[in-house]
Amino acid sequence: MANNPFDEESGWAGSERNEKPAKGKSVTLSSPDSWGDPPKYEHHSSKSGRSAKEEELAKREAALREREQNTAKVEGGVHPNNFPPLPPCCPIKPCCYVNLTEQIPASELWKIRLLTAVLIYYWVLLVYNFICTVAGLVVNASDSTYGTTMGVCIAYLLLFVPCSLFCWWYPAYYAYKNNSSLGFLWFFLVMSIQTIGFGINALGIPNLGAAGFINAVGIYKSSNPVGAMFIICGVLWLIPIPFNAVLIFLMHRYYRSSGKSINEATQEAMTGAAKNKYVQQAAVGAAKEGIKASVTGATS
Repeated sequence: MANNPFDEESGWAGSERNEKPAKGKSVTLSSPDSWGDPPKYEHHSSKSGRSAKEEELAKREAALREREQNTAKVEGGVHPNNFPPLPPCCPIKPCCYVNLTEQIPASELWKIRLLTAVLIYYWVLLVYNFICTVAGLVVNASDSTYGTTMGVCIAYLLLFVPCSLFCWWYPAYYAYKNNSSLGFLWFFLVMSIQTIGFGINALGIPNLGAAGFINAVGIYKSSNPVGAMFIICGVLWLIPIPFNAVLIFLMHRYYRSSGKSINEATQEAMTGAAKNKYVQQAAVGAAKEGIKASVTGATS
């Protein structure tokens, strides 16, 4: 007869497995509470990997959603203003839309970024120049020259911050963005004047609104620290001059190599003027007045 491996009498199952308690002996079973909690097995690597993937997917979805919103705005003709970059708490909001990486040729992008650095440097320098003129007025309150200098300096600060943005930074950006010959010529003209202005401001001519070397000589008699501030301001006026000269030279070389000319800029200006609604209204008004004058002269 074949041996059944699962038979109680078989030794295969082991004596401990089939062991029965002896008669007269009680078997004490431990309480389930004393068993303790079973060991927990966690997949740390899988959980961390899953959470990292979920975070990455969430970031991609947010970026895609933002890109779709911006695309919808652009297609609808509404561009989100993002320049100049101002903090949200500032009451003045960004006034124009700029996307350098998508709108400027890759080979020319560094020039616009350098021009942006010059622009921000100029804004900071105007603030420091204002601080210097205020200090000069404090130590020489009896001299009306420093009062006039501070007054002109305030006009510089209020006028040239927006003018520098729209008169020489934005024309360069517009020229590269639209391949505009007129934009390049306007930038060359205004930036050359601006560079000459830096040199004049560095001199520190009295009553012209700039702290520089000349008025530093007079302020040294009253206060050495304020005189040192004027000297530093004069040096700071000189720093952007070589950068401006290099930018003008390189942009002009790009302008000539792309086949641009003054005739093309003139034609572009005439085309832009013809499309301007104010010019069109003025032309229509002049035509009406001419027709009225001719009719009146014919009837009389």
